[in-house]
Formats: sequence, structure tokens, C-alpha cells
Amino acid sequence: MTEQRQHVRYKVEFPATFSGDHAGIGIVYNLGLGGCKVVSDLAVKNGALLTVHLQIPEQPIVITIRAATVQWTLELEFGVEFLEMQELERARLEQFLAAQVNIAA
Repeated sequence: MTEQRQHVRYKVEFPATFSGDHAGIGIVYNLGLGGCKVVSDLAVKNGALLTVHLQIPEQPIVITIRAATVQWTLELEFGVEFLEMQELERARLEQFLAAQVNIAA
């Protein structure tokens, strides 16, 4: 089965916090404009709605994704689809991703 992504994903590793249906901290390990993979010791449920705060290196202000939903879970990992973010936040995320090395076609 081949998964089709709308946005390219990039290999990263930095902290994130999340709140909403679940609240906690985790590490983001891959990231694209459409979502990310988070590793956390907090169990989350598929379909949970979250606000995600990406603590991107060398940026003093977090990037906030106002609405995101958990698409899949696997032990200590989960995948998040970004549903809503402010235009300024999207531009900051695009700028960060433009400097990253593509890991998935």
C-alpha cells in the first residue's frame, strides 16, 4: 500500500508541545506543511483534536498550529494532520522547511 502525501516531509528533530483533547510534550521527527510525526510518552487517540506548538531550533517564538487532528498512532508515536494555522505561522513554517533536506518523495 502506497501512502500519498499532499506535502513533502522533512527529517527534523526538535521538541513540541500539544494541548486540546490531550496535553503533553513530544519530539517531532518528520515535518511537512500538512503535518508531522510526534514521539511522546503520552498515549493519544486517533481523531483527537490538538493545538501544536513547534519549538523550532533558532527561532525564539514557537510556531503554533491552531487545529490539528491525530491521524494514526503506533505505540509511542502518532501522526498529526495540520488543519488550521495563521498565515504568518504558515509562512514561518514554509521558510524553515525550505532550508531542510527532503527525506520523502
